[in-house]
Amino acid sequence: MPLITYEFADGHSEEIEVSCEVAQTYAQILKYEKRIKRQDKDRLKSLEKLAEKGFDPPAPNTDVFEIWEKQKQEKAELKQEHVRKKKLARRKKQLEDTLTTRQAQAYFLFQYLKIKKVEIAKSIGITEGAVRKLILKAQANLEKQRVENEQALLLLNAIFGTRS
Repeated sequence: MPLITYEFADGHSEEIEVSCEVAQTYAQILKYEKRIKRQDKDRLKSLEKLAEKGFDPPAPNTDVFEIWEKQKQEKAELKQEHVRKKKLARRKKQLEDTLTTRQAQAYFLFQYLKIKKVEIAKSIGITEGAVRKLILKAQANLEKQRVENEQALLLLNAIFGTRS
């Protein structure tokens, strides 16, 4: 009969004589436990590498679906911010095509970025009164262009008619 070295829960080991079937089963169990220990060791190494790269695993009681929803929301917010920035850039380009450079700059900062006139004056390097005049001229020029565009549309509608 074969002998196996069995380790008891208290840590001491003894050689025990067992049947062949038990010896084979015990050998399979030892092989399985060794594989599990190796997997745990590999898992810990992977977690250590992730931690080195700045990954912060969630707490064990954290709801994974809640994390996914939060990530989806953050992604949607980033996309909205990207779209907003694109719209602002497009509008800034339109202003620059229509107004003088300084008018466009002052008007854009004031109207779209909601920066105070005092701050705009400091950043451009002019007085607050000059900023006020630039914004007023920009508004007048934009209104003039809007009226011209409406008149052009009315003329085109009169010539070609409206399409339904």
